[in-house]
Amino acid sequence: MDIHAALKSARETAGLTLAQVGQTLGITDASVSRMENRQSKVTTDRLIELAKLYKVSASALLEGSVVTKPNSIDLDRLRLIIEEVEEYISTLLNRPPADKISLAVTVLYKAEINRIVDRPDAVFDPKHQLDMIEAIFK
Repeated sequence: MDIHAALKSARETAGLTLAQVGQTLGITDASVSRMENRQSKVTTDRLIELAKLYKVSASALLEGSVVTKPNSIDLDRLRLIIEEVEEYISTLLNRPPADKISLAVTVLYKAEINRIVDRPDAVFDPKHQLDMIEAIFK
């Protein structure tokens, strides 16, 4: 997760709207949105203000290591990955061991998340990872 996604995630976890953050910092909600959507840079001073407001460390924001609880979108995406893996497994003669299945789910989830982060116009669809599913189970 890059700093921009970490900012958005930390804001949402803190339960704050763009308008609330903007008002607290004395900037517009549009300015906050631009920081979260990679349209403007985040200064060190602003990063420190945001970290304090979100009650997280500035280094966690920089590293993108802000830990948040999964939301319904995350859970729906995870369900899609599991369904895709299970569909592929149903075509195999023997069911793979649980550790291989869990590895496939985590690798595919990460790959698909990275794909949509790299291409913001992309739609989450685990079918893009079919080649990877086949490679894991061969």
